[in-house]
Amino acid sequence: MGTPKPHILFSKRFNGQEILRDLIPLNALSEDRFREIAASLTIQDVSSGRYLFGEGDRDNRSIYLLDGVVNFLDRNGKVTGVVSAGTDPARYPLANRQPRMVTARAATKAVIASVDSTLLDVMLTLDQSTETGAVDIKAHTEQDWMTRMLQSDAFARLSPSDIQRLIQALQPVTYSAGDTVIRQGDEGDYFYIIREGACSVTRLASGKGWDVPLAELATGDCFGEDALVSDGTRNATVTMLTDGVLMRLSKQQFLDILKKQLVHYVSYGLALEGTRAGDRWLDVRLAEEHANGAMEDSINIPLAAIRANTSRLDPEIRYIVYCDTGRRSAAAAFLLTQRGFDVAVLEGGLNENTPDITAEEPAAAAAAPAASVTPLPTAAAAVPASAEPQQREGRMKQIKEELAALRAEVQGYAERVAQLEAACRQEQHARVGLLAKIDALLERL
Repeated sequence: MGTPKPHILFSKRFNGQEILRDLIPLNALSEDRFREIAASLTIQDVSSGRYLFGEGDRDNRSIYLLDGVVNFLDRNGKVTGVVSAGTDPARYPLANRQPRMVTARAATKAVIASVDSTLLDVMLTLDQSTETGAVDIKAHTEQDWMTRMLQSDAFARLSPSDIQRLIQALQPVTYSAGDTVIRQGDEGDYFYIIREGACSVTRLASGKGWDVPLAELATGDCFGEDALVSDGTRNATVTMLTDGVLMRLSKQQFLDILKKQLVHYVSYGLALEGTRAGDRWLDVRLAEEHANGAMEDSINIPLAAIRANTSRLDPEIRYIVYCDTGRRSAAAAFLLTQRGFDVAVLEGGLNENTPDITAEEPAAAAAAPAASVTPLPTAAAAVPASAEPQQREGRMKQIKEELAALRAEVQGYAERVAQLEAACRQEQHARVGLLAKIDALLERL
């Protein structure tokens, strides 16, 4: 029998986006973010024998194989793995650790797509971060806003000198009902604290053309931090429900006073020491990214699900938060710190470190054999039978955690619906009362 031909995805050149839309983590981007990434992608024909990157390179590019076959080589030139286009591992960036752990060479004529890894990570952070969480509206006096702010878990960690700097730096801004404070898609410029009044938080439904209500905020609540922490654009719109006064902090002051104090970074070595002493790894990447390779015994809660899944975390345990670059993990750490959790961020993320992370083997497809980065057989490659129950147990644990996350998310939606229904009932009662007053005035006339 001859050597099988590589799986061909298209006849001449790449001419559509359906293949790109299936790549990980591009498949998790909203349509708007995906279009931005697609416009930044570089599609290249690669001749057989050409090197895509070498061991030790730091190119900051995520490279995907769209057509052909690529070999991975060790420093001695020995082939240690193979990836074929159209297989499941080809959906992931090729050997994406920085610096590169292996050399990649085209075994056949191939087509690759590459994109700046930082740009991709920024897009993921923007899509998965939300500006604020839902809260109940309660009555507060004008003087309560500062007390409530300083008693929160986030501000309680500031030193007296930093609190003084914060209060001196805050600037009051007056708004009228209906004014837009921040708009989805704008650059992050200020961090806000509500001194008087109430705000609504909405987000434009992807491709739908209407706003989805997310939350209502009241005196003492804060918003606008996510875009500043992740250095991205606003991910929601905040509008004044009433006349009010907001206290705002510029981006640079926020970074100097709050972020530097509330987001703590640790090196990989210190993180390892911490986990040996009882700290836990917290992976805030997508579930598919986590499944492709993660820290041992790590918990996976994607950034977008952090607010709805804090119940899964133990407030008595310190968490080391990580992602690929440190951007998503910084945003997650700030949110968790605000909620009283003890967290630290892996400095530089996985791309700046070379930890020995493990990846579960992809499940076999029903109609075709599962594709993988196939290591060539060696004497030490055999997996003991005793490892199979451990792998199954690990998969079951991950499935249970994902189910728990979904239940928490559903519960969060139910709570939001209940809040909206309560607001509607209050509005109806107010309308009835107003109509009664109008009728009484008309009778007097």
